[in-house]
Amino acid sequence: MTTTIAKLTAMHAAHQELGAEFIYRDGWKLPGHYSAVDEEVARVKGNGGIFDISPVGKLSFQGADVLKEVAHALALPERLSVGKSVKCASPTASEDSRESVTVAALTYDEAMVFTSPGSRESVAEALEEQLTGCVHMVDLTSAWAGIGVVGPRVGDALARIVELDLDKERFFDGACAQAKTAEVHSLMVRGDVSGECGYQLYVTRDYGQYVWEALVHGGRNVGVAPVGIEAFERIAGDSSGIPW
Repeated sequence: MTTTIAKLTAMHAAHQELGAEFIYRDGWKLPGHYSAVDEEVARVKGNGGIFDISPVGKLSFQGADVLKEVAHALALPERLSVGKSVKCASPTASEDSRESVTVAALTYDEAMVFTSPGSRESVAEALEEQLTGCVHMVDLTSAWAGIGVVGPRVGDALARIVELDLDKERFFDGACAQAKTAEVHSLMVRGDVSGECGYQLYVTRDYGQYVWEALVHGGRNVGVAPVGIEAFERIAGDSSGIPW
């Protein structure tokens, strides 16, 4: 009998308590669904869903000229703007591939590049080869937990725990910011999914389950609840708001 060894996210115990049925993806054990997938899809479209996106590749770039360097490495036509994220073709994508990455300009000397779980290593290698200035990269994938929320009422759930103005005119699709979430430092990226309002929330792994539970609690009164990755993938199709 073959035993599958996989990485567990910081919220694994919480998923178990909720009765998740797990699946294996790119070396990670993730909650595929908690209830019927059709029901979870309906929940996301009706109110909103909370799902575990910890396997997303998280590459941190720091340096005095980081925005220019990362834009050059990703062949972006314009310099990155602080407070905004850009979704673009992965530097390792083939001609017939639609694989993408998302780069978030956090400050003038710090940027994050998010990749699909399976392409993290190849993207990191490709980007490092393109860097020419004094810019340093650190892979934070296993050190940070990721939580995604998608649906029409997720902003109401987030507003209960996030110290950030989520008004759609100010925190628009593609915006990014660092803020406190349940009194914990976090990184937030707005990334709508197939027309549905969506956010990505990242915190250090040691606070992953704590922030997850705070968000689940905040979503109860507005019908926003945990869903598995299968429901998200069905909704996202080929227009995912995160690089999955």
